[in-house]
Amino acid sequence: MSLAILCTVVVAFYVIIWFFDSFFKSCMHYPYYAFLEGTGLRIGIFNFTWTTTAFNRFIYRWSKNLSRVLRRWFTLGYILTIWLFLPFAIYTLFSFIFEQFHESVQSKSAPEVKAMVPGINIPASDFWVYFLAIGFSSIIHELGHAMAAAQEDVQLVSVGMFVFTIIPIAFVQLNTEHLNTIEISKRLRIYCAGVWHNVATALIAMILFLTAPILFSFGYISDTGVKVVGFTHDSPLKDVRGLELGDVIVAINRCEVKNAGDWTYCLRMAHERYGICTTEEFVAENDEIMMETVKENDVVECCRKDDIYSFCFEYLEPKVAVDSVLPGQFSCLKPRDMVKEYFDKCTETGGYICPRGTHCLKPSLNNYTYLMIIERRDSNAVLYLGLPYDLHKTVTIDQYFPRMGIFSFFSPVGFEKLLRYVFMFSLGIGFLNVIPCYGTDGHHIARNLIQLLAQYLNKREDFVTIATIVTVIIGTGLTGPTLVYLFYKALTGDDD
Repeated sequence: MSLAILCTVVVAFYVIIWFFDSFFKSCMHYPYYAFLEGTGLRIGIFNFTWTTTAFNRFIYRWSKNLSRVLRRWFTLGYILTIWLFLPFAIYTLFSFIFEQFHESVQSKSAPEVKAMVPGINIPASDFWVYFLAIGFSSIIHELGHAMAAAQEDVQLVSVGMFVFTIIPIAFVQLNTEHLNTIEISKRLRIYCAGVWHNVATALIAMILFLTAPILFSFGYISDTGVKVVGFTHDSPLKDVRGLELGDVIVAINRCEVKNAGDWTYCLRMAHERYGICTTEEFVAENDEIMMETVKENDVVECCRKDDIYSFCFEYLEPKVAVDSVLPGQFSCLKPRDMVKEYFDKCTETGGYICPRGTHCLKPSLNNYTYLMIIERRDSNAVLYLGLPYDLHKTVTIDQYFPRMGIFSFFSPVGFEKLLRYVFMFSLGIGFLNVIPCYGTDGHHIARNLIQLLAQYLNKREDFVTIATIVTVIIGTGLTGPTLVYLFYKALTGDDD
């Protein structure tokens, strides 16, 4: 599903519900309004809201039955949120802003921050996983607030879900008058509960993702390669002499691929320049050199222009060798024939050393082109001239092989994908809510922390008001433009 199709479906959906909403409000005024009030539905422009009180009693009873455990749980969350996650979020925000103004500075300790947009930097086909992950992460966040409020006997008015275009946002309504009368420490436990639940959910999702091969080992075999299960519509790897559905990839440029983690690692290592160890006899029998022409970017062409299967290879002088030729010599060879059965790779870090009787021949390529040798099980290797990015973004792989036919109808890859999105969105929602921005949990957390500070310093309410306003203005002023900038980078493709 492309971005255009996704946008068309979303717009069509909201046009239809807007049409029926307008029609029923004009033709069935009283019955329709009674229906909306009874169901808690409210239709808006590119959004709709659902509110209910049906879960209030269930949440309250469940929280009270687990009162002792939950009280310790939310106390731990309050401590970790204030003393660990809040400083981490502030550090990450300032590190990101600093790096944007000082592009020469590359901080390896700060995590990467991106805006995730379906059809832009994540596949539009992942829409449902995207939707479910955000919805689940948002529900877990609000469930934390509701359960923590029930622990402190604060009235839960209602719960609901607000959907803006394709982004679902859960919410809870508490009795604010009652909430503001309880102790500050209890209020902080309630306000921090949502962020704490998001952090805990992200950690659980990460653990499940890392242990998925073990959890699914009863029905699937892993660590034996990765299987090609799909291509994007613009993938250059699905053409003739390319990859095929069902191919099992076992190595990329001699980097062994056993699972999805190895696949990502080997694609990253594919940016390394390398040569192929080749015998003198092979060169003598297959060299088709015609002429040497140095292009502007120092790429040497020594093959016929109409020969699309041959590359110009340069001899590289090993640092330690008994029988070697001088560097600067070139040969026109077919790389497919060079790696048909088996090949040794020679790299700069290894000194371009090859076994006795062979020489290191490096393909003459520009700085933006890489030769990738994709080895397949029970089939010849596929040679691709391009970018490792093309494989990563346009080829879908599966690291699980079913033990029996009955397990072939489901792949744990879908579950792993959901876990990845849950991890990202849970951490993202927690991050945005702990920063002191207007209208977020961070706003209330900052105000209550300032109230604690005011009590310790014996300051009046004016101090709390002014300090809260200043803190929220700074937090909103930094976070708002940063979010706009992140979405701008995602939409323009500058975050890759």
